[in-house]
Amino acid sequence: MDRRSFLKSSVAAGVAGGIACAESGSSLNPATADFPGRTTTPGERDWAAMSRVDLKPPQPIPAHIRAVGPAPMATTDHPYATEAALWALERGGTAADAYITAALVQCVLEPTMTTLGGGFGVTCFDAASGELSTAGGAFAFPSGAPASEPYDEARSWTGFGAMVPGYVRGLEAAHAAYGRLPWQDLWEPAIAFAENGFVIDHILWGYVHHARKMVGRFAGPGRDNWFRDGYLLGVGDTVHLPELAATMTRLRDEGGDYFYTGPFARKLVDGVALRGGGITLNDLAAMQGFVSPPWKSSDAGGAPYRGYEIAPSSGLLFQLGLQVFEAADLRSMGPPAESVEALHTQIRVAQELWLRGADITPDNQDDFISPDNARRVWQDIRNNPPRPFIGFAAATCGNVIVDAEGNVAAGTHSSSSEPFGTGINVDGVVMNRATYLRKYTNLPVGFSTQLWLYRDGRPALVMATPSRSLMECLLQGAANFVEYGMDGGQVVHAPRFGHPHPGIASAEIEGDFGDEAIAELEARGHALFPVSPRDANMGSIHAVHWLEDGRLEGVADPRRRGRASGVAAAAQG
Repeated sequence: MDRRSFLKSSVAAGVAGGIACAESGSSLNPATADFPGRTTTPGERDWAAMSRVDLKPPQPIPAHIRAVGPAPMATTDHPYATEAALWALERGGTAADAYITAALVQCVLEPTMTTLGGGFGVTCFDAASGELSTAGGAFAFPSGAPASEPYDEARSWTGFGAMVPGYVRGLEAAHAAYGRLPWQDLWEPAIAFAENGFVIDHILWGYVHHARKMVGRFAGPGRDNWFRDGYLLGVGDTVHLPELAATMTRLRDEGGDYFYTGPFARKLVDGVALRGGGITLNDLAAMQGFVSPPWKSSDAGGAPYRGYEIAPSSGLLFQLGLQVFEAADLRSMGPPAESVEALHTQIRVAQELWLRGADITPDNQDDFISPDNARRVWQDIRNNPPRPFIGFAAATCGNVIVDAEGNVAAGTHSSSSEPFGTGINVDGVVMNRATYLRKYTNLPVGFSTQLWLYRDGRPALVMATPSRSLMECLLQGAANFVEYGMDGGQVVHAPRFGHPHPGIASAEIEGDFGDEAIAELEARGHALFPVSPRDANMGSIHAVHWLEDGRLEGVADPRRRGRASGVAAAAQG
């Protein structure tokens, strides 16, 4: 398996606060008010009214964090993406339709994380057949900047850093394989948000401000939309994205050929070439989406863990890592917030997975995920000091959707870039700067942004996360659910460690673990970089958990101010 095929191989994969209405200055109480933009007719929304309300306030909205009820259930890292998913389900769509609809809204509302100029993946469980498969569209190296050309930091900030985007072909592949709604319907909420504009929340503004050198770097939509009189828009301002709305409208009406072989393709090639890139018309025409062969619980490829089966779409690293938790009897150590031994063990497991994953081959992968190897890894952890490593960085959005029929869609879609990439914006489409594919040539095989635990042949816990801390985040999430029996609210509020700080081998760790625990870890040889509590770079867990009474527990991590909700789900706070 090519270590650079991240999207294809792996993704293919509270405290109450008022919600400011930016244009009117009024506020509403989320505990008592109807959700903004909802109408009395199922399957209809007033998107314009919705776009005027900021639902990502500085203090998380408790009702958005955890919801319990029957299917359907949706959790994403933006409240309006969740609402778009529910809208699609109300109109008779499948979980995949809802996932795609939410993803398109995220391309508008979270342009620092995902883009039509990026990569797309979704893994879907078909309740009728029991089959699990993945559809998507990955990145490809441009003909004019092939994989053989070495990474160069200076060039990476030019068009050279832009990879051939597979996002739209991935949308088409997923819709053809799993969708039910007409293609045109999926675009309605995203186009409405782009046309009507939307309020800039504090999280989006933080990322935009961090990328201020890039977003308005070149003349065109980036500068025109995000700056006013030469100054960057601020929190509470409304940003309109008319060029993106127009491009999405053409894609709605003409399909992906508009992007890859039609008028947009020439604009993309010329826009990237103007800034030093090498994407060609042939590169775009050759891009194809994919659908993986299906897997069922009775097939080979799963791995055992505490009475669950870890589905192969979770990736080899999670399949091994959770078995190491069991071999170590992690639950006997107590939760990491109370046990330095448990925290040390989880950090060490993450280190070993990342470092050993670079050596996986088709010939050894069965042994890699075997219980015997899990026991060997645990013994190595007990007998050897920590092994820090230098990680990578990528921006992403994560979604998990369950429809009323029990179909599940989960995964991530991504710019895989620093926010706004290199600043190239083609008709509203932010081009990626997926430099990790060229810069990090020894990435582990089989790391994933999603984790699927099965019981009795069906999903029992499904999680997805954005952020560079994807591996660490989901490992800790699974441990909190399974090893310690936490409910979803406890899982996402628990302190967390993350991926190494960019450029150095020190793992980030939320400071509310406490100075004493951090000092003890450092005394054991850990290289750590303490950060503020509830930091978004620790990952953002989005999960659906099947409870013993048959209800679903949806969870959205407050670190990104996401939202979990079902049509009839009760908010649990």
